[in-house]
Amino acid sequence: MDKRKEILLSALREKDEPIRKLAADALEKLEIRSKLEHFERKIDSGEMLEKIRAVYALADLKGPKVAELLARAMKDSAEDVRAAAVRVLANKGEVALPLLVEGLKDQAPIVARASADALSNFHDARLLGPLMQALKNPDIGVVERALDCIGRIGDKRAEEAMAFFAVKGNRKLRSIALKALGEMDR
Repeated sequence: MDKRKEILLSALREKDEPIRKLAADALEKLEIRSKLEHFERKIDSGEMLEKIRAVYALADLKGPKVAELLARAMKDSAEDVRAAAVRVLANKGEVALPLLVEGLKDQAPIVARASADALSNFHDARLLGPLMQALKNPDIGVVERALDCIGRIGDKRAEEAMAFFAVKGNRKLRSIALKALGEMDR
């Protein structure tokens, strides 16, 4: 890590403004990475706001330790911490899918909604089952988001659910379902 830091510090002295900016951003990430143990302590035993700050500090980092810390945050007793973890995981790619799917089952609507929102970035038919289960959630916001995700996937296996919501749903659910029925695979 010292070699990386040395290179980045050297780049801060360059005349090229974009290069200096990139070096500064990279140096900041390197600094955050060097404090992973600090963030681990905050996530494990800090106050709620400290935990949320620690989770968001991990947003631009990659790696197994970062994933482990976000998975821990997903198990926190505070729903706001779990929701923050979901929002950060939304940008971590397919590696985050199992945690995001688990978040769909969370009893706190804010977490389940954030999970459904995050899953809308993926157009993966493997998500159809968990999203169909989310249609049974008592929170209408979760149902709306899950239905939208299912519509984006466009899998014909969801036709029956779309037909149901196109007829029996509220205005928003009907709109989502009607649009999906028109775009769905044959």
